Amino acid sequence: MKTAILFPGQGAQGVGMGKDLYEHYTESKRIFDIAANILDWDVREVCFEDSKGIINQTRYTQAALFTTNIAAYEALRARGITGEAVLGFSLGEYSAITASGALTFEETLKLVEKRAGYMEECAKTNPGGMVAVLGLEIDKIDEICKKVTKEIGPIEIANDNCPGQVTLSGIKEALDAAAPYLKEAGAKRVLPLRVSGAFHSSLMQDAANALEAELKSIHFNETNIPIISNVTAGAMNKNGIITNIPLQVVKGVRFRESILHLINEGFDTFIEVGPKRTLCNLVKKISNDVQVMNVEDNNTLENVIEIMGGKVC
Repeated sequence: MKTAILFPGQGAQGVGMGKDLYEHYTESKRIFDIAANILDWDVREVCFEDSKGIINQTRYTQAALFTTNIAAYEALRARGITGEAVLGFSLGEYSAITASGALTFEETLKLVEKRAGYMEECAKTNPGGMVAVLGLEIDKIDEICKKVTKEIGPIEIANDNCPGQVTLSGIKEALDAAAPYLKEAGAKRVLPLRVSGAFHSSLMQDAANALEAELKSIHFNETNIPIISNVTAGAMNKNGIITNIPLQVVKGVRFRESILHLINEGFDTFIEVGPKRTLCNLVKKISNDVQVMNVEDNNTLENVIEIMGGKVC
């Protein structure tokens, strides 16, 4: 058995996330309490209750989800389960960076908060959106994106999730213009996504520039576990992380290729650590020959410990 840990990204958030972990595991409680002391808002309230209805605002979402992911990971790690590689989806890559040892939780949380602010501001300055394209080969989608970009304006592949599921980012006019082309080419559905910007596209260049400047004041450690890059779909070391953090907000997430890379490296077990089972579902669409599990609360953690033979504390 060769195991990879997966961390979900923005979109996995939901009210109540992390609460059960906080109540059952001292490791999880510690992470939430540290985050509450660093942030100028109470991450516990936003995750557990969200009385002000702000959990889906990018500024709050990213730090809240990152904290929840690491709270789940620390509870899992304390029971002897760490995996032999880590991979995060978009924002989830920051959880992978922490799990790899390249940055501490505190350092990464501060960087995540900066990232959220840069992306939110960039989305206001360069407005755009995203759509999901179902049932069409990625090569055909790429051809249409290039055609529409030339005719109307930027539209780019943002996420290569799994066979038959790709998301696009771009300006509204380009997204609207691309839809009939995509359907004519054989797409089963083209669905607008409820997001605040054209993430993972060239429209986020200002955010990438700001992140690049931010990194100059941060010290990264060498990784102690392989981390697979969203940008390259291959393993990256400390220097690769520094290079790819700015690139990640303007380049597409190559999740399908990343999973295939891990499978080719002999990985046969994938544990999603964080809310929901979004990545588990994508992995099963990529390969039926692997085992998938998730950790988001006490019950799912106990299930993983039973299967993986971790320590019961």
